[in-house]
Amino acid sequence: MLSEQELTQFGVELKDEFSHPFSQSHDDWNESYFFDWYTEDGSGAGHCRVGWHPVQQRILFWLHIWNGEDWLIVEENRLPFSALTLGGQSVFCYEQWGLHFSYDCLSPLQAGRLKVEGFARVAYGPRQGMMLPVSLVLEITALGSAYSRGGGSVEGHSAQGFNTNRYEQPIQAVGTMAIEDNLTDLIVRGERDHSWGPRPWDMNWQFFVVNNEKFSLQATQVEIPEWPLIQMGYFHELGNDMENLSKTNFELEFISNQPFSAVRGSFSLLCESGRLIAGRIESIAGSEIDITHAFTPPKRTEYRRTLIRCYFDSGEESIGWLEYNRPNPVNQ
Repeated sequence: MLSEQELTQFGVELKDEFSHPFSQSHDDWNESYFFDWYTEDGSGAGHCRVGWHPVQQRILFWLHIWNGEDWLIVEENRLPFSALTLGGQSVFCYEQWGLHFSYDCLSPLQAGRLKVEGFARVAYGPRQGMMLPVSLVLEITALGSAYSRGGGSVEGHSAQGFNTNRYEQPIQAVGTMAIEDNLTDLIVRGERDHSWGPRPWDMNWQFFVVNNEKFSLQATQVEIPEWPLIQMGYFHELGNDMENLSKTNFELEFISNQPFSAVRGSFSLLCESGRLIAGRIESIAGSEIDITHAFTPPKRTEYRRTLIRCYFDSGEESIGWLEYNRPNPVNQ
C-alpha cells in the first residue's frame, strides 16, 4: 500500500478520484477515466474508457479486448448522460439496454474495481463480425503516484473558476475476462488516467505506456496548432521515485490500411535526470476508434490504439500500449 503522501505528491488530491463540477459554458467539457492492461506475454489485453460530456448530455464508452486470437470492441458514443450515476457506492455506474459498466473506489487513488458486461463485436479474428457476450472484472491496485503536471494553461483546455486537471497512474490488477463461455483469469499490468475539463480533440498526439516488473513509464507528445510541441511523461523504476520526462521523441511508420497492425518504429525518451530510454516497437494487435462525432463538422482522423511489443536498447523486452491521433492521411 502506498502512503497518502506518495499518492498525492504531484498535487492530485484523494477527492480527485471522484467526479468534478463542470462549466456549462464549455460544450466540450469532458470528464473521463480510462484503464488499459495486458498480460506479461501479450496474450490478453484490454482498454476501457468512460467519458461524459455533461453539456452535450451524452456518455462515450469504449471497451477493446484481446484474447490472443480475437479483437473485440464495444463503442457507444451517444449514451444518455441522465442514465449515469456519479458518486455514492460507485465512482460511476451505468446499466441500461444490455450494457453495464462501473468503477467502485475501494481506497482513493489506491484501489478500485472495474466491471463491464455487455455484447461486443469481433473486429478481427476467426469470428470476425460476430456479436459475442463479454464480461470483465478487474481488481485494480496502484503501483505509483497519481502523476500530474498540473492543470496547465493551454488555450481551450481550462475554464475560469473551475478545477481542471488530469493524472496518470501505473497499475496492476487481477480478475477475469469472459468471452462467450470462455472464462480467463487475468494477472495484468497497465495504466489508468483520469481527466476533467474542456477537452477539444482537434490535435495530434502519441501516448505511450509500458509497465513491467522493473519499471513503468508513460510518454506523451501533443501537437496543438499555434502552440509549442508538448512533451511530458514519467519514468518510474520500481522502488525509486518517479522521474519527469523532459523530451519525448517518436519516429513512427504508420500503416494506414492495416488498423490491426498499424504502427512500428522507434522512441527516445529523456528524463530530467539525464537518463535516456530508447528502443523500438512492433504491433501485436489494435483497432481504430471512432471520434468523428467529436468534431464540428464531423470528420475522420486516424485515431488508433495498438498493443505493442517494445525492444529497449538496454536489452529489456516488454509489452505496452501506443495510442495516436493524426489527420486522415487520405486528405493530406
